Amino acid sequence: MPATLHPLVLGMPAEAEASIVAVGKYIAEREPDRRLRIKALHDYVADRVAYDAVAYAEHRYPPQDAETVFVTRLGVCAGYANLLSALGDAAGEEIVVVGGDARTDGSDLTGEGHAWNAARIDDVWHLIDATWDSGSVSGRSFTKRYKTSYLFAPPRVFAVSHFPDAPNWQLLPAPISRGEFFRAPMLRGEFYAQGLELVRPDRSQVSVDEVFEMAVKNPQGRFFRVTFAAKDGAEGECEVSDGALVTARCVLPAPGRYEVLLYSGPAAFGNFSGVAGFEVNRG
Repeated sequence: MPATLHPLVLGMPAEAEASIVAVGKYIAEREPDRRLRIKALHDYVADRVAYDAVAYAEHRYPPQDAETVFVTRLGVCAGYANLLSALGDAAGEEIVVVGGDARTDGSDLTGEGHAWNAARIDDVWHLIDATWDSGSVSGRSFTKRYKTSYLFAPPRVFAVSHFPDAPNWQLLPAPISRGEFFRAPMLRGEFYAQGLELVRPDRSQVSVDEVFEMAVKNPQGRFFRVTFAAKDGAEGECEVSDGALVTARCVLPAPGRYEVLLYSGPAAFGNFSGVAGFEVNRG
């Protein structure tokens, strides 16, 4: 079932968006449930702000303070996080900015770092990434696609793709090391949301002679595509067997380094979205 914006964000009148304080006050006065109130703040940022893909591509960033992002409706991760924190202040909620690194596929870092948020609800901290819930970037273009995969996602889900500078913000019983972060398979929030469970491989980086194989438990009966792409441009599709246990077999055409991506969809034909990635070295 697709994620839906909070009704207060969908129906917010123009006068309520005159300032950050006005938005926070409007939501706080009309949503008594604290968890739903913070969802509304997350939804506002994820919906109203567009990712500045051009600035990201050129590595030339305008100011990312909350006020600038609120006015321009444009920002990168720091801008999203700063605006959500400021809206939290305006609504009387404790939402802090968390800084660190992130990865989207395989073991590589994405960009020059990342920023997200943590919100306190009844003395328990919860992690939020409004940037990753707002859409996707391809080159110099941003495609808006609201979701809630990184709204209150469990710490173990965040730990796959987000590595905070301060270990305590992992919110794990035992923080993982940077090495463990890079070695773990790259599973996105949607992977967990769809009830999927990785059977093999158990690392993000895998070495094979010619064939890469993977298996995933699939209790919701999703459908899958698996692709591979080499650094030299060679690419192709892997053989996939759908069912309660999904298996994929990728015959890699030549020695080299490949990126293997797993895509999931609700039907055999239609839209598929990326849910996992691996870095495969064929010897």
